Amino acid sequence: MAGEQQHEHEHEAVAPQAGHVEHTCPACGRPVETVVRRRKSLGIFVPEWAPGPCRNPDCPRYIPLVAG
Repeated sequence: MAGEQQHEHEHEAVAPQAGHVEHTCPACGRPVETVVRRRKSLGIFVPEWAPGPCRNPDCPRYIPLVAG
């Protein structure tokens, strides 16, 4: 029995944690922050982690940070 329990634990995998993927800008390749958006699915809002805007001023996809 003890050998079977040890064998079962060898096949367990740790699930990836949501939001820990580092996104990069598709234009310049620099890292960008991760933003959480939401979409409606079957009547509830589901979070989606997506790449945020690029903050590199030399990038064609640059979006300046708005103070507010």
